[in-house]
Amino acid sequence: MILTKVLAKKILNSRKEETISVIAESKKISKAIGTEASAPSGKSKGKYEVKDFSSRGIDFSINFINVLGKKLIKEKINFQSFEDLAEIEELVRQYDKTPNLSLVGGNSLYALETAILKLIAASQEQELWQFLIQGKKVILPRPLGNCIGGGAHVKQDKKTDFQEFLLLPKTKHFFDAYFINLQAYKEAKALLTKKDKEWKKNLTDESALATTLDNESTLALLQAVKQTIKEKFDISIELGIDVAASTFWKVNRYRYKNYKNRKKGGKREIEREKILGREEQISYIRELIKKNSLCYVEDPLQQEDFNGFAKLSAKFPSTLITADDLTCTRLELVEKMIKKKAANALIVKPNQISSLLETKKVIDLAKKHGITLIISHRSGETTDNALAHFAVGWQIPIIKTGILGKERIAKLNELVRIERANNVK
Repeated sequence: MILTKVLAKKILNSRKEETISVIAESKKISKAIGTEASAPSGKSKGKYEVKDFSSRGIDFSINFINVLGKKLIKEKINFQSFEDLAEIEELVRQYDKTPNLSLVGGNSLYALETAILKLIAASQEQELWQFLIQGKKVILPRPLGNCIGGGAHVKQDKKTDFQEFLLLPKTKHFFDAYFINLQAYKEAKALLTKKDKEWKKNLTDESALATTLDNESTLALLQAVKQTIKEKFDISIELGIDVAASTFWKVNRYRYKNYKNRKKGGKREIEREKILGREEQISYIRELIKKNSLCYVEDPLQQEDFNGFAKLSAKFPSTLITADDLTCTRLELVEKMIKKKAANALIVKPNQISSLLETKKVIDLAKKHGITLIISHRSGETTDNALAHFAVGWQIPIIKTGILGKERIAKLNELVRIERANNVK
């Protein structure tokens, strides 16, 4: 498959911020084919993520891709396999030798590679997931839905310190889980309307419900939602949290602004500016896991505390203690995580590292060591559905998205379509 056109342009993501979209075209015999891919952006970012765009600005990144595209066309590079993406990366690295792609910008490389990978699949009359799965059994991921949120994902004075409160339905089919997450979201919204008198119907960047309640009250509310769903549909929901602890780790302490403290006599009240040390944070997370039977806990500690993660993983082997900021889809950090037994689950965000080749290496390494994988959207999303195809094609067991919002629904609906098209049982 020889490229005949590469065009990078600006579009807006779900936060109305500028991002990049790349169109790639080819001509197979007499039939012209084309694809498009776009890049998301995260709000709370790990220390070791690549830069979204060039330090010189997004326009430089777009111009770079357009010039690089002309070079790929001129040299008539024949793209046939996933491994052929190395041709692109070798060219990019001739110009940008920085560890975080600060000259070119990681989103530029991600969007280009994804567009070309879609085009390779199309040239072989396959969908992207089919091209990646290589004849293996089709297994749909479970949707980990962001129902209630706070932290860096919302601009309001009073909010949960934790970034996300998540739902993971226990169902056989993807569509059923998707449906249950929607019903649970509606139940949570109705309960918040009654219990959170200060809530102004605000939503987070990911269309989650932006409550003003504290962390523990939010979990209690979701316990009630869980019970209601069980009674109505006879389906169980597991609960999870994305603590995003690095976002409130300041001067070697965890600094909470909306913390429910236990006072003498068992009475609880909100305590502003609660400060926890490392061991206190570990104890607090342990208490929440036990009390709420949490199945999933992401980034419970700051992004360089591998040993603290390991303590939690050893204590709760049946809970998915999940690394995101700790590893940033970076192979060397995942190797360190595995060596230290820091986490038993791993977030995969392709644009964190920008290279799809490196992303696949991370996935293969994690699978080899029995690490549970979760492929994840970003808070600043686009309607590109490639993430759904990566989830199926790479056989990743969980996909983390919002429950509502057109950018999230684009991925969820694509998974429903794939499930129905393959009559997955």
